[in-house]
Amino acid sequence: MLAFKIYPKLYESLRKGWEDFNSSQEYKLFHDFFEFLLQAGFDESQYRKSIPNPAYDNAAKIIGKYFLATARQFEIYFDEIFPGNFSISEEGDKEDFVIRVFYLTAFYRNQPLCLFSIKFPHYHQNFGFPLPPELEIVKLYEKCD
Repeated sequence: MLAFKIYPKLYESLRKGWEDFNSSQEYKLFHDFFEFLLQAGFDESQYRKSIPNPAYDNAAKIIGKYFLATARQFEIYFDEIFPGNFSISEEGDKEDFVIRVFYLTAFYRNQPLCLFSIKFPHYHQNFGFPLPPELEIVKLYEKCD
């Protein structure tokens, strides 16, 4: 099954993106941008529930660059821009951080392949991704697999 064949490579590429980002110069830039947004009151604003924090949104896109490159190698494309639609994502608390869950439908040769969830652990009071993103196959679509 194609979804199970590509899953390990996609997961590995997502983890590599997280590792590279956390040791990059871009990390400091986004950390400082997050601090600016925090001081400007973004988290207390009316926009917080409907607009992703721009620091995290752009950092997530950078983290996903290897994931997207790997998907392209397998001719996989998605229904949303990585990491997924913020307005239908979900957020839940963990012990010291929160997890934002996004959903992406993967397509192969114009047919739906599977639904992925991507979980991004992160902080609200300061910037950072304490753990690598998690990738999970939520649903398989039989026509393609």
